[in-house]
Amino acid sequence: MAHLRTRIFDAVKARLIAIPRFSDPDKVVRGRKGGIRQEDLPALTLTWSDSNEIADLRPFSGANGEDGYDRRLPLSIVVHLRDDDPELEFDDICVEVESAMGAAIKLDGLVIEALLESERHYVNTQTGTSLCAGSINYRIAYKTLAADPQQPAL
Repeated sequence: MAHLRTRIFDAVKARLIAIPRFSDPDKVVRGRKGGIRQEDLPALTLTWSDSNEIADLRPFSGANGEDGYDRRLPLSIVVHLRDDDPELEFDDICVEVESAMGAAIKLDGLVIEALLESERHYVNTQTGTSLCAGSINYRIAYKTLAADPQQPAL
């Protein structure tokens, strides 16, 4: 079994792959290891490297009184754009991603909630020219046992 965080990423990925424009292989990837071919754009990359996951002690959160953690995972969906009007393309993709994520705020019971935290379309600050990328950021609240991060806590 995997860390609950991995299962959460898998659940988010499954939601995003269900969006028709992202259903092809390599359109939605967790942590890319290389560039994306222009023909494969737009694409999404899932990561949490922008910020630390935060955890607080949660006493008596196991069935036998074990301690656990309340966790808050900062999950970023990096949006790689291709369109001639990247800002509008970003907004269109935000509609699709927000709809998919909003329909599954508890990610099939894996989490307490997955809430939209922020969005950003990246531009060159000196020219205002799009960098053809953006991010849609969620804060995911979930619970695990302290001694077994694969197991959800009560």
